[in-house]
Amino acid sequence: MIETACDPTIEKHFKGHENAITSLCFHPETTQLVSSSLDKSIILWNLKESVRAYKFFGHKDVIFEVTYAPSGEVIASASRDRSVRIWVPKVTGQCIDFKAHSGAVRSIQFSPDGEKLVTASDDKNIKLWMVCQRKFLMSFVCHTSWVRCARFSLDGRLIVSCSDDKTIKLWDIASGQCIRTFHDTKAYSTYVEFHPSNSVIGSANIAGCVKLYDLRTASLYQHYATHKGPVNMIKFHPKGNFMLTASDDSTMKVLDLLEGRPIYTLKGHATNTSVKSITFSSNGDFFASGGADHQLLMWKTNFDKDDIVVRKMPHLILPIEESKLEIKDEKLFKNNDISEEEVEEEEEEGREKEKEEEEEMESLHKKFSPTISQSEKTHCAVPDSEILNEKIQYKVINMRNQKPLEVGRIVNISHLPKKSPNKYSSKVVDALNEQVQSLCDAVTVLEQRLSVLEEELRK
Repeated sequence: MIETACDPTIEKHFKGHENAITSLCFHPETTQLVSSSLDKSIILWNLKESVRAYKFFGHKDVIFEVTYAPSGEVIASASRDRSVRIWVPKVTGQCIDFKAHSGAVRSIQFSPDGEKLVTASDDKNIKLWMVCQRKFLMSFVCHTSWVRCARFSLDGRLIVSCSDDKTIKLWDIASGQCIRTFHDTKAYSTYVEFHPSNSVIGSANIAGCVKLYDLRTASLYQHYATHKGPVNMIKFHPKGNFMLTASDDSTMKVLDLLEGRPIYTLKGHATNTSVKSITFSSNGDFFASGGADHQLLMWKTNFDKDDIVVRKMPHLILPIEESKLEIKDEKLFKNNDISEEEVEEEEEEGREKEKEEEEEMESLHKKFSPTISQSEKTHCAVPDSEILNEKIQYKVINMRNQKPLEVGRIVNISHLPKKSPNKYSSKVVDALNEQVQSLCDAVTVLEQRLSVLEEELRK
């Protein structure tokens, strides 16, 4: 019973899309969840009321990604119709759009300060935009095939991207230059993301594996051959010690990055359907998954609560710089005991804020010079979306107490043929060198942990 208390559990089950769910994103305060789909729509789910949802229309083709701004005030979406839309997440469903690329826009993300927007496209380009002014800043041109994903670093100084050209590139925003390239000779990556330490990047690969690269040593740090099908997406837990993966094999995996092995296999979506998208809430207490079965599942994390070792251990790898978090919403830290005068003041502030939002929206429309036709002004509708009360059948396989069959820091070379050793001897040597380097890195991390433990014992 103690073990099951730490297993992930399904909290809510949403259904409203008519096609595969391509992207998910929690509101920064975990009050809402937004999803995009191949059905060309965006649905805004209200997690607190748990009743009403709103579906937004506007894109003329499938939507590949949707994301909240750090402030939670607007939503951005990217589509195969080559456009980007900025939405105000209200009942009216107002939005402004602009053509961002000459090909399908597959990826979109706000910078940590919310002022910039990075987009990646099938036109092989990555573009940086100033959000409020709809101003194009620069292009990052070096990939030779479709760019699947582009992500900001936590400090907003770097961008990482992956492409069908089997490379992962690191870009310096100040200079606009590519400062590092990671090559994969076998298969391309579908998704990349910065680790919360800001010094490691993770990638999802169509070969069914997940790779972590150390930016300081420019080497492969961890390698997980965990799935039987292509990995569509990965997400780091906000604490940095776990990773969630989604695959075409209908499963999700929870990886313990400190132990270097998978600890959970999650089966909730329909068999023989791929899990397309996953996301963590900002505090890591919840995560959501969307699949080709048109269903959206919201899970309670739980597994981070049993992270006893991590309480006195450092993160997977120490950050380059300690980032300072700016808390913009001070209401979360106010005392629950509020007087009537304070309530009236808050109501007045709320009314003033609504007026300011309307004025900002009008100014935003003017700045972006929207090209929406009159027939497209109605973007929002109350769909036949619902939260299903019946319990969905799901399976959680706990591998914590099992003997680890897959070790993340050991490169898997079992796939190499044994018939012609001379032909593949150089590849085997390279793989062994990578393995030795990974083991050295592991020893370094263990030494750091031991030193931290010694300091704690001395105290």
